[in-house]
Formats: sequence, C-alpha cells, structure tokens
Amino acid sequence: MDLFCTKYLRLMWLEFPQLISGLLKLTYLFSYCLLFLTSTLFYNASYAATNKPPPVEHSDLSPAQLLKQAETFRFIDQQKGIKLANKALQQADINGEALLCANAHNLLGDLNRRISDTNQSKYHFLQAADIYQSIDAEEQHILASVDYLHTLSTEGLHYQVEDKINDTISLAKEYGHPYPIAMALIVKGRSQYKLKQYDASIEQYSEALNYLTESDYKVQKERAETFTKIAESYKRLKDRTLIGTAYKSALDIYTKIQDHKSMARTLNALSEVERNLKNYKVALDYSLKSIDIQRSINDQIGLAKALSGAGIIYRFIGLYEKSLSFMYQSHLIYKQLNHTKGLAKTSNQMGLIYTRLHEYEQAKSFYNLTINLPEHQVETKTLASALRELAVIDIESEDYEDAKQKILRAHKIYQGQDDHLYESITARIIANIYHAQNDDEAAIIFYKRSLSLAMEAKDTLYQLKAQIPLAEVLIDRDIQQAIELLKSSLVLATTINSTTHMLHVYQELKKAEKAQHNYKAALSYAEKELALSKVIEKQKNDESLTLVKAKLYSHKKERELALLKEKTQRDALELAKKTSEVALSEQAQKIAELELSKNKYANTTLTALLIICLLTVLFIYRRFNYSRQLNKKLDQLATRDPLTNCYNRRALFNLMNEVFEGLTPNDEYCIVLVDIDHFKKVNDIHGHNIGDKVLCDIAEVLKNGIRKDDITVRYGGEEFCLTLAGTQPEQAMKIVEKIREKIELTAFNDIYVTCSFGVASVQFNATTPSELIHQADVALYKSKSLGRNKVTLWSSKMATQSSPD
Repeated sequence: MDLFCTKYLRLMWLEFPQLISGLLKLTYLFSYCLLFLTSTLFYNASYAATNKPPPVEHSDLSPAQLLKQAETFRFIDQQKGIKLANKALQQADINGEALLCANAHNLLGDLNRRISDTNQSKYHFLQAADIYQSIDAEEQHILASVDYLHTLSTEGLHYQVEDKINDTISLAKEYGHPYPIAMALIVKGRSQYKLKQYDASIEQYSEALNYLTESDYKVQKERAETFTKIAESYKRLKDRTLIGTAYKSALDIYTKIQDHKSMARTLNALSEVERNLKNYKVALDYSLKSIDIQRSINDQIGLAKALSGAGIIYRFIGLYEKSLSFMYQSHLIYKQLNHTKGLAKTSNQMGLIYTRLHEYEQAKSFYNLTINLPEHQVETKTLASALRELAVIDIESEDYEDAKQKILRAHKIYQGQDDHLYESITARIIANIYHAQNDDEAAIIFYKRSLSLAMEAKDTLYQLKAQIPLAEVLIDRDIQQAIELLKSSLVLATTINSTTHMLHVYQELKKAEKAQHNYKAALSYAEKELALSKVIEKQKNDESLTLVKAKLYSHKKERELALLKEKTQRDALELAKKTSEVALSEQAQKIAELELSKNKYANTTLTALLIICLLTVLFIYRRFNYSRQLNKKLDQLATRDPLTNCYNRRALFNLMNEVFEGLTPNDEYCIVLVDIDHFKKVNDIHGHNIGDKVLCDIAEVLKNGIRKDDITVRYGGEEFCLTLAGTQPEQAMKIVEKIREKIELTAFNDIYVTCSFGVASVQFNATTPSELIHQADVALYKSKSLGRNKVTLWSSKMATQSSPD
C-alpha cells in the first residue's frame, strides 16, 4: 500500500495546478450542497417520522389488524413480521376465516424467503395456494403457486419447477389476467436460465413482456427487471449487441419510473457492454452518469462498482493516472465497508494498471494483496486471476519456477470450477514456460491441452492462441503437422478477422516452407505478410485515433462537468438571495419545463430504439424457434421415462447431486427403492402390453402416495425410486407402508401384485448419492429375502451385506 501511495502522490503532483483549480471550484459548490443536504435530511426525517411502524401491541387486535401490522415489517424487521403473522394465522384459523389464513400464509412465505428460510417459505406458500384454490380466489392461488415454485428454484430444484410450472402457466392463461401469467412465465424463464437453457429462458422472458403492459409502478418495475434478465441471458450467449439492447430497454423504464438505484446500476452494466465493444466514448458517458447518480443516492457498493468500471475504461484508453485515481477511490470504499471481494477485485485491477506501466514491483504488491486476503472470502476466480498475472510477471523476469508454481495453482482452480476457457489460458502459459525452459515435449502436451480446452469452450480466438505456438514448436519436429495446423489457423483467423494472428501464421508458414526448400511458396507467404502488415499498420493508426478521440472526449466531459458545477454554484447563490415564494415557484416551473422537454426528446428517441430492439428480437425469435422446439423435446426425452412419464435415472442423479451439495448435518432426506415382486410372471402369463399397463398403474400409485415436493423415478425395468426430502426414517417407513398396502389391495387389470421396498436415509451417514442408493438396494434385498411384500429400513447391521446383481 505504501508503494501505491508514493506513486499516487507523484501522479497527483504532475496535475497539481488542475487539482488546485478543482479544489477552489469544489469550495464554491459546498454552500449549495449544504443547502441541498439540509433539505434532504429534513425530508427524510419527516418521512421516517410519518412512516414508523406502529408499536407492536396486539393483544386486542383482530386477525386482519395483526396482518396489517405484520405487513409494515416486511422490509425492516422480518422476525417481528413473522411473529405477528403467526398470531394472525392462529386467530384466523380459530375463527374459520379462510381468506385471512391464506393471506397470513402468503405473507409468512415472503417473510421467511427474505431471511432465507426456504423450507418454511415453501410450506407457507403451498398452504396459501391450497387455501386460495379452495375458496376460488384464482389470482391469489396462481401467484402463491408461482411464489412456491420461485422458492423451489432458489433451492436449485429446477427439475421440479420444470415439472410443475407448465400447469401453473396454463391455469394462469385460463384465468386470463396478464400479471399472473407474466409472473409464471418469468419463474419458468429463471429456472431455464439456471439450467443453462439460455435461448429458452429468453423466449419465456420475451413472452412475459407481452403481459407486463399496465402502467402502474409494480408492473413497470417487473417489466424493467425482465429486460435485465433477458440481457443476462444474452450475456451468457455472448451476444453483445442484444445485451445492450435489452439493458437500454430496462434503463428506459427505470428512468420513466424514477428508480434511481436501478438506473445507476443499469448504466454501469451498459458501460461494461460498450466497453467490451470498444465503444469507449459511449462506455465512459454511461459510467460517469452512473457515478453521478450513485453519489446522489449514497449507494456505496453501487458507487464502488461504477468507479471501478470507469477506472477500467481509462486504462483501456491509456489514461493510467485517471484509471488509478478512480480505481483507488473504489478500493477505499470497499475497504471502509470491509468488502473483501471488492477489495480483491480492485487490487487486481490496480495490479493490471501498474503492469501496463511496466512497474512490476508495484503490480506484484497489489496481486499479493489479493492472495493474502482470507481465501474463503475471495472469489476463486479473482484469486486465480491474481496468481495468473503474477506468473506472467515472473515469466517476464525469467523466474520460471516461481511462475510455474503460481500458474499451476491457478490452473487447478479453473479445473475445479470447470472453466474451460481460463483453463485453456493457464495451460497455454504453462506450455510457454516449458518452451522457454527448452522442454518442448512438455510444452507440446500443454499446448495440445490448451487447444482442446479452447475447442470445448468454443472460443476461436483462444483456439488460435494455442494452435499457432503449437505449430511453431512442431516445425522442427513434424513439419507436415505444423503446416496443417498453420493452414487451419489461417482459416480460423480469417473467420474472426484477426489480422494479427493471420500475420503470425504467414510468418510461420514462410518459415516452414523455406525449411522444406519450397522457396516459391515461401515467397508467396512473404508477399501476403507484407500486404497484411500494411493493413495492420492502418488498423493501428485507426485504433490510435479512436483512443485519442476517447481521451479528448474524456477531457471534454470533465470540462463540461466543471462548467456545470460553476453554473450550479452561480444558480445556488442566486437562489439563496431570492426569498420570495413567487420567485422560487417560477424557478421551479422553469426547471420542470426544461425537464419535461428533455424527457420528451429522450422518450421519443428511446421509443424508436425500443421498436428497433423488438423487431430484432422478433427476427431472431422466428429464426431460432424451430430449433428451440426440438431442444424442448430432447430435454423431455432426456429426463423422462416414455412409458410411465416418471423421471429417469439421469434426472434422479442430477437431482441427488444438487441435494447432496447443499446438505447439512441436520437435514433429513430419504430414498426408497421399489421392486415389483415376480413381475416376470406377469409378462410371461399376460403379455408385455398388460405388463406395461401394470407398470404404469403402479407408477401412478407411487406418485399419489407421496407429497408434491417428492419425485418418482423409474430406476430400471420393474424398479422404481422415490425421493422424500425433509423426511425422517420413521416417517418414510409409514409413507411406504401405506403405499405397500395400497398396491397389495389393488387389482391392476384384474391382476394382483405386490412390491418389496428398501428405505435409506442420509442419517445413516451416506456421503454420496451412489452410497445412499446402495444402502436402499441392500434394504430392498433384505425385504426380498424375508419373503417379499415387505418394507425394510437400512441399518448398520446390513453394512456387510450386498445387493444381488
């Protein structure tokens, strides 16, 4: 940190005259800001005084009054709200007031979700939905069902959401009111997003927009948030143009409803989009606007992110002093808030700036700051980035062993995250180290690994970055393979119009052909290299001009800001002199007229932009609709058994892997393996068609015998599996015994069959899904060995037994 402060003070000294001028201007502005803050604080104090929740004295209150009081604590004290809502629920239940009971359950579902108690949240939303349905309150029933499914989605139970949401959407459309339809579609879109079905999620969000047309604040805010979700889906698809389009639509709505916090954060997101498109002027404009709003609303985390974004843009256009200034401001905010993740990210960014300045010792000090933070509080990707950049610095100083140690650690982190793209980058850096140490055998292995990972990530640029150096190493070992790789690289470089890589390929092909004495071919490549060099030189000049324009624009914006501050100071002084209410009213009217004129122009422009966006989305939707429909069918086939419509083994293991990732020692979770006794005889005597009908009928009995949250899986042949979440072993045995009796007493096409059951619970210390299923299988085998038609719970005494093959 001391190194940074020394460097930063030196940079400040270089701009000392401008700093003195800025300080004088800020002094003039102080009086106006003081007036503004005083009035704001007075307003906030008045608002707080008039909006205090009523005292919690509820001994003589009716259930409706208790529920109204509980509502006031929804955002400020959820525990008090839960206490009041439970009291209201008890009284309403005693009085037989079904609607109030449902409303209390619904509020309790929301309050528990806000404190992350998902089990209670699910329970109350489900209760609310059932009661609303029983009293024909259709809209409330649909919205409570949507909230229940939303809570399932937050738990990662996306397959269960997919299983139930279509029925909710159909019910909402049958009911006909637009808002419930939209909310159901949004939940489906969110679930598909979590399942990485980004095209499908965009389709659901886009359809939801058609129903979010009312002008009230709640609907418009939901509409803006839906555009933001669309932007996030496009970000995953790496469609940067449509990301910006969606964010701009969201910004238009946030501006219209004056949601300043969301406006600022959307501006910051747009800045990042434009920065990635190298539209630095536009990106900087968005970023500075975001900073201004963040300062006015005192959103410290949002301000830190906006300052960091502006710092990155200044780094890209070569204004490193300004980049450091903005990044350091962001760093200080994160430090004041004790926000470790933000500290790590800004430390890495300042390390990058010093790397660009070739001041490697300062850069290393910031990367080491990230590494020395508590590891469990730092995002693993941020830690890996610091290690990767430190390794690159060590390579520059030819400290290859230290570089190798750091880059291997980063490589391991990316492997653990299954991040193929960054794993490809680190594999290539490892290969570069081995190549620099003249260990080309190891270098070739890692270049090939990097190439394979880049191909898995479907990133052409990083495929090129691995393939070209691999060909370089192979020229002296297998020249024909090297030439094939270089020609393939030339095709890839042409596809993405990467002139620098094309030039590199021409140079290597010239070298390879010359080594084979193919001087004519070598000369041809040399001519192409020369022609392309001229093109690249022109591109560099154009890029330099773009950067110069961005720098000039930056200075222009700063000058405009200074003039605006001076004008604000003068206006503030004039306004302070005017004491008459008439004068103040006239001034306010003029400001309102100017604001109205500005908004009218902005709305006209943004409306035209929105129309273009919608037309673009419609075009893309129609083009890809057919492939999406096929994908939906494939997803259905991939997770469902076509005969019984139960989930299949693949879906079971996906679900159980998700459950086991989130299990705690206090959680309850049971599974049941079911086997139809002597089912082969049914097929032999009555035929496979009747056998299939019996299988389907038994599947229905199993589904009806468990709760809505539990699932039924066809495990294979005549075997089924049931999952019972949040269920103790004793409860599971009671549930399964009822199912066994039901099957025993039921005639399936005039055929009586029985089933054997094996029950296992995570209480018996199973640490993986496979281990839990094995325990259930052993218990099932025990049921069969006892004469079949039994229910057996696994115990440690069975640990030495094994299931039959």
